[in-house]
Amino acid sequence: GRKGKSASAISTAVAAITKNVSIRAGSVVVPLHHAARIAEAWAMVDNLSNGRVAIAAASGWAPTDFLLMPENYGRAKQVMFENLEIIQRLWAGEQVAFPGATGESVSIGTLPRPVQKRLPVWITTAGNLETYVQAGEIGANLLTHLLGQSVEELAPKIKAYRKARAEHGHDPASGQVTLMLHTFVGEDEAAVRAAV
Repeated sequence: GRKGKSASAISTAVAAITKNVSIRAGSVVVPLHHAARIAEAWAMVDNLSNGRVAIAAASGWAPTDFLLMPENYGRAKQVMFENLEIIQRLWAGEQVAFPGATGESVSIGTLPRPVQKRLPVWITTAGNLETYVQAGEIGANLLTHLLGQSVEELAPKIKAYRKARAEHGHDPASGQVTLMLHTFVGEDEAAVRAAV
């Protein structure tokens, strides 16, 4: 949840010691952070990795995490999609107007400039069909899991995602669906099964 800052810091360290791996946060809880902060933090990682960064964006789930931005809790998913659009505009080098401290708007661009022209984005979803469709509409990739949904339940959601991509001018086959699988590793299979 609140770990958006540490995720970019850890990713900076990974960027410094690797040359080929993709560096992807899963997940940045977008409604907990200012869009300019996200754009700048991840542009820095993009520079240090020579263009290997991507993020998975989540809307958040734990009310206690929203102490950073309590005004966003009631409309977190909408804020996530709105801020992703702003982040992409800043990433592309546009000036974006934000409310300033004196009540007047302030137009800013972010630095450093990233290596990639567009930030690759995955949308994290636990199983809400509407979120699959929205991810397809904006041309994002998907990050999901099998906690609370079966493979059989997941299949029509992915189909709806690909249909939404096609209906909004995105190649339906190019969207990546990443499935998180939790793994418990140990020395002995019987001990692992007993612990799990």
